[in-house]
Amino acid sequence: MEIIPTIHLKKRKIVEPKYSGDSPLSSILERFKNKKVYILDHDGLEKNKPNLCLYQKLSKNHEIWVDAGPQVVGDVVDSVIAGAMTITIRKKLWREINLSGIKDITENKIYADTDQYNYNTPSTAISLGYNVDGLVIFDKKNQIESDFKYTEYLKSICKRYETYAYEIKKTNSVYWKKLGVKGLLTEIDKIEEFENFEF
Repeated sequence: MEIIPTIHLKKRKIVEPKYSGDSPLSSILERFKNKKVYILDHDGLEKNKPNLCLYQKLSKNHEIWVDAGPQVVGDVVDSVIAGAMTITIRKKLWREINLSGIKDITENKIYADTDQYNYNTPSTAISLGYNVDGLVIFDKKNQIESDFKYTEYLKSICKRYETYAYEIKKTNSVYWKKLGVKGLLTEIDKIEEFENFEF
């Protein structure tokens, strides 16, 4: 199972992880040089002000996957120009539901989030059309387990799409593997725990 480190951007800077390790963030990032890094850009998600300059800096040494809540095709183009190789689209924020426009302008991978409370709505069906390369699950394990229909839905989705789940507890890794996800997104300071975990 692929494990991808996640970093957070907020107030125009990289948020330092709160952990008790001795390694500063810069040395942790150095360990992932030329590898995938998932960027949760809170400025983009909450204020529609993505940190494009930081993407450019990070993309020099990493393959960046950006989650900044693009609302229109132009926002996706900006992230691609800034160095994003993969982009996550949040259905609640996306104003242009037709994703075919994106695939006309870039070959970069486009993922959509999945939402437990809206998975039967038409917008989800459109988002999960042939125009996305995969899905990202942000729902927690216990939320999914509480809804049998949603659990079955995710199992079928994992068979059709490359699916990743955001997880901070290494012990839940086995659950996600059984569900069929391709990989996990976890906090950069927890990445070693996940890499050393026996699945």
